[in-house]
Amino acid sequence: MDRFMELIIPIALGLTIGLLFSMRRKKNPVPILIDNKETFIAGMRKGQLIDLRKPSDEPDEKIKGARHFSGRYLKSKQQTKIRKDKAVYLYCQNGKKAKSVAKALTRKGFTEVHVLDGGFGSYKKS
Repeated sequence: MDRFMELIIPIALGLTIGLLFSMRRKKNPVPILIDNKETFIAGMRKGQLIDLRKPSDEPDEKIKGARHFSGRYLKSKQQTKIRKDKAVYLYCQNGKKAKSVAKALTRKGFTEVHVLDGGFGSYKKS
């Protein structure tokens, strides 16, 4: 009986800890807001506007007031230039990279993250 208890207690403890970790991961972070062009333009001046495109991609064309950061930098632990208490407005060339970076930012505690639907390509279209 003692041998049985020596096995059951660690197994039960391990299962309990595993369950707690799995429940913690399932917590949904703050939702990412996918904005159409008009909504994005209306709100982008209220927050931090970030261009995720490579500097070599059409360097003369960007949304006025946007700061350039790489997705890798924003996802990293060294990121200190973007404030968590202000809205973040992200755009890339087509919207895919911005969505990926937005997910990472919400996991890091950013509370309001907007992505331009369709990326810069949709912004350029009149």
